[in-house]
Amino acid sequence: MGAVVRGKWPLRFAMGLLAGFGGLYALYSLAKRWRQQQEDRDVGCCQSKTQNLLRRAIDLGVNSQETEDGHQGHVLVNPHDGLEQQHLQVILDLLRRTSDTSIRENVLVTIGNSAAFTVNQDLIRNLGGLNVIANCLLDEVMSVKVKAMNALTNLSLNVANQEELKIWIPQILKTQEAATLNSELQVAGLRMLTNISVVSTHHHLMINYIPHFLKLLVEGTENVKVQALKILVNLSTDPELTHDLLCAQVPPLFLLFDNTISKEFLIRMLVFIANLKENMNLLHDSVPYEYRVESLHSVIFGNSSQFFQKIASLMLYQDPEVRQYMARIIV
Repeated sequence: MGAVVRGKWPLRFAMGLLAGFGGLYALYSLAKRWRQQQEDRDVGCCQSKTQNLLRRAIDLGVNSQETEDGHQGHVLVNPHDGLEQQHLQVILDLLRRTSDTSIRENVLVTIGNSAAFTVNQDLIRNLGGLNVIANCLLDEVMSVKVKAMNALTNLSLNVANQEELKIWIPQILKTQEAATLNSELQVAGLRMLTNISVVSTHHHLMINYIPHFLKLLVEGTENVKVQALKILVNLSTDPELTHDLLCAQVPPLFLLFDNTISKEFLIRMLVFIANLKENMNLLHDSVPYEYRVESLHSVIFGNSSQFFQKIASLMLYQDPEVRQYMARIIV
């Protein structure tokens, strides 16, 4: 495979090792090399601990698996059984110290796949790994940002992790808003925010980005539109955000429904409208608001609104789900 250049691992060497069945062991081998370099400068450091961890990691293989969007990822074999605290500590230590892009990418993929299991989500948090991974969002390399966001998406399924990650929500919001429209980074950021917005604890941090999510409903691809709408649906479950949602300015060419939308999008839009309608009824006795013509309220509930014009045709839908949500809206 060639000699290892002192102080730097060649890209081909790292990627070749990580692509094989011994991929995870390769990570430890790389970690070992780095640690040995550190130990050369500090004779007092003990090498036996790292060597023992490496021996225990030998049997932890990595398989290649295609994700839903067609990208390849490395999936740990029985990661919830085989990956222990010592192993995660070494991997996180490597991520914290190395600047090699290919290594950082593969470490983040490994962490992201292992984070699909609750026990690993807790271990990573307890080892201080959440901040280590989130710091990768500041990396200049786009692919590293994407893989960091994907890892955080899995980790954010854990409520305790969400609480610790709340300091990073403003950065995540900025990152996905600044990302190229319909890019992999933008989609990854929207998925992360979907998980974060499942509970209302951090909804207030997203208020200023409501117009951005509405804009994506106009400009985004089908995938981006669905992801943005998932966030808006989650926000609409919070009565305290009802006014913020309804007074948000809709972008030009904003359409609630057209002939090209999928059933999935239609159902989510109806849920969004039903939630807003029910929250408006709850807040009926509160201080009345005046909404502008370009507001979401006017588009949905105005006398000449798009939705008002579509009610008749929507009521003719034979699909039971559509009829169910329409019933919630018109009562």
